[in-house]
Amino acid sequence: MSREVFIKYSSLPPRLPILFAAVAWLLLDRLNAPDWAHGVLWTLVAILVLVFIQRVYKGTFKDVPGFGEK
Repeated sequence: MSREVFIKYSSLPPRLPILFAAVAWLLLDRLNAPDWAHGVLWTLVAILVLVFIQRVYKGTFKDVPGFGEK
């Protein structure tokens, strides 16, 4: 099984699900959503964070061709 290849963080910053969490939380707050909806949101955010961490530790990172080479 080959490792997944990602662009190096020096070439492209990582995308944490923080913005998604903030916008979704504000939307649920604005719509006066029930507590179970907030629970679903934070469960989804936790899964996204775990996937992000797993990709960082299990992936191989490569530079973009032509970027940063001297």
